[in-house]
Amino acid sequence: GDIYGRFFKRDANGVIVVDNTGAPIKGSDPNSDIGNANLKKLGNPNPRFTVGWNNSFNVKNFSLNLLFTGHFGGQVMSMTSAELDLSGVSKATADARDAGGVNINAVHEDGSKATSIDPQAFYKAVGGRAGISEYYMYDATNIRLRELSIGYSVPVKASWVKSCNISLIGRNLFFVTKKAPFDPETSMSTSNGMLGIDTYGNPATRSLGVSVKFGF
Repeated sequence: GDIYGRFFKRDANGVIVVDNTGAPIKGSDPNSDIGNANLKKLGNPNPRFTVGWNNSFNVKNFSLNLLFTGHFGGQVMSMTSAELDLSGVSKATADARDAGGVNINAVHEDGSKATSIDPQAFYKAVGGRAGISEYYMYDATNIRLRELSIGYSVPVKASWVKSCNISLIGRNLFFVTKKAPFDPETSMSTSNGMLGIDTYGNPATRSLGVSVKFGF
């Protein structure tokens, strides 16, 4: 599940280094554990731990059931954002153009501070499949309302029916918190090399349904 990719060149203080056009410079690691100095481990999508909280409430004939789940830790990559940024059609690139530049903590190779980096130079360097994919790594931590059901037990008078329950059920309704620009539990493929990577994947969906149960 490890995700490898290109990374920023940084100075001794860990600050990103850019060239005279404002384009970030790709890093190189001669001690790469995979034998490729241009690539390094950027993260792993597997969470450090997962939790769940389920609770039910019953008031007279009504019932409410809530299920919250949380995945904590792990990192995911958005190649969708990288491709859109390279093409200049994302909200991030539009905001950078409106602001007159990309504002990041960076220095030039001579050590002078870089200010208001040219958006075209910046996103040409980091965007796309050949860009600096470190920029598109996100924390996979998320908490969501996994399931919500509201039920009502209908009073039954017929002797041949013992019970009747009607429920409205919703699944994957919303995130309480999410840091990635996509659902970090989705993936473009089940292969080991594609876990935690989004490339124009379908967005996560919520579902709503009605359940009717009879007891005889």
